[in-house]
Amino acid sequence: MDIYSKINELKESCKNYVIVTVVKTTGSTPGKTGFKMVVDSTGASYGTVGGGAIENEAVKEALRLMSSGGESIMKEYLLNKDENVHAGDAQVLPMSCLGKAWLFYEVTETKSNVYIFGGGHVGQALTDFLLNLNYNITLIDNRKEILEKSMLKQVQIVHSEYIDYAENFTPPADSYFVIVTYGHMFDYEILKTLYKRELVQKYAGVISSKNKAKELIAGLKKDISADLGLSKLHTPIGIKIGGDSAHEIALSIAAEIQAVRYGKNITAG
Repeated sequence: MDIYSKINELKESCKNYVIVTVVKTTGSTPGKTGFKMVVDSTGASYGTVGGGAIENEAVKEALRLMSSGGESIMKEYLLNKDENVHAGDAQVLPMSCLGKAWLFYEVTETKSNVYIFGGGHVGQALTDFLLNLNYNITLIDNRKEILEKSMLKQVQIVHSEYIDYAENFTPPADSYFVIVTYGHMFDYEILKTLYKRELVQKYAGVISSKNKAKELIAGLKKDISADLGLSKLHTPIGIKIGGDSAHEIALSIAAEIQAVRYGKNITAG
């Protein structure tokens, strides 16, 4: 697959990415003007800017820009193993080439990722709300007939057993996780897997009653650690806005996610 095919694939799947281009070189460098590489939100790269330390640094910088919502930038690198060499505005990288390279980092529109486990009425209603709020949305369900009703181009649809997906996917660090499946057993096993893999860095919400929420928390502390940090867990899920229809619950969840995103104080449902 060439780099442009990969870019189209990332666009179609609503994934964040950065295009890194060598725009200028002087002296000896492994990458030449015009070399390109695309880096996605998991750190996977396609194409090349020359390999070695400069390519490793380019991947790190691309991930930093995506995670911080940064704008496109140009960076200058001096390829020299002598860390004390005078480099001016350039960043010194431990390579023996002794040349300079200028990389342009083209940042696509950065969106936070929301993973919705459960494609029922609440999951589908939540998708409708989040589509207009600048998120990449992945909807996961083990019922093919349910997902066939949700084939929206802007949403990544995944037909999978919940636990299989939770055990194997690689979400960005700032992802939001919403668990609204049709079975309490699924909800807990998904949540436990997310915490065991230390994936919950921003937000995890589980639909529940207050009693069920207590059981979920007790289970996590028993199965993982009594000292497990649960400050990012929201259960019962959603802000108190009243109403118990699927769309009202979905609205309360979307409002809670927005509040977390912008660092606002919230009251759980």
